[in-house]
Amino acid sequence: MFIVYAPEGRAFIGRKPKVPPLRIDPMVPVHPIEEDVLDGIQANSNVTYPPQKHQKSELAVHAYEVTQEDKRRRVVVKVAEIMSAPVVLVTDENSLEEAWLLMQEHKISYLPVIKAGVLVGLCSQVDLLGRVIVNKEGLLEGVKQETVAEVMQSQVVTTSGDTDIRHIAQVLSDYDAGALVIMSESSEVVGIVTEGDLVKRLANDPPVELYI
Repeated sequence: MFIVYAPEGRAFIGRKPKVPPLRIDPMVPVHPIEEDVLDGIQANSNVTYPPQKHQKSELAVHAYEVTQEDKRRRVVVKVAEIMSAPVVLVTDENSLEEAWLLMQEHKISYLPVIKAGVLVGLCSQVDLLGRVIVNKEGLLEGVKQETVAEVMQSQVVTTSGDTDIRHIAQVLSDYDAGALVIMSESSEVVGIVTEGDLVKRLANDPPVELYI
């Protein structure tokens, strides 16, 4: 479920209509165990015949594994597994200088903005460019006297931690957003995920699959 937070309130609740549902391959039936498979297992085993109860179980398990080769599935990665948490927050009344220094201190590019504990926006490093002056050493030399509320993105796309990362990638692309805020069931900010987080996951792990 994705929720767009805007100044007017929750602008959208539910799964974004433009996001196509995940395609799930049809269930693969379990093939019957061929007699020659069991025969081969028996020939290479040291079991006595007739097989004992525990030996029958071992034969059945092994035979099942043989018929299921190359058909195994792994769990889809949830966004909660790759999101950054806890989240560094800023209020809408903070100055741009305070927001910039927070980003530099924590080496981050996005700050969820709250007002009276409620999410009201998202401030990015890009939003601050042109409003701050930084010297060659990266130290802040000047900044416009504005508040975060004046430069933040007032519409924020959010979702819950159990959303799989493929839906996250689709929404980030459709909204042309660089980050997505993760909310709890009680509407509290619990994490944030960026395009960089997705790239790292895909670079370090093979493609994810669904259980069927």
